[in-house]
Amino acid sequence: MPNTGQFYLMEVDGQADKIGHLLEVTRVQCRCLPCGWTFVAVPAEGLLALAGGAVLYCPHCENHQAVSLAKFSEFIDRVGRGSHPSPH
Repeated sequence: MPNTGQFYLMEVDGQADKIGHLLEVTRVQCRCLPCGWTFVAVPAEGLLALAGGAVLYCPHCENHQAVSLAKFSEFIDRVGRGSHPSPH
């Protein structure tokens, strides 16, 4: 699921619990589909955490989209990178 509708995901990093469930997204490398801008979204710079997901927003054109943790998890499962166990 690299295409969210508004963004093309290339890499997703986040925090997961001990059994691998994604708890939060901390970094997303993506491309904005409407304007073509490629960027790394981090909290307060293209990424806004929500309960159960996050909002990606393009710093170039301000396009935005909410994406669920389930969709980010699906991407991580398919691509095989991203989620790191929580230090707790």
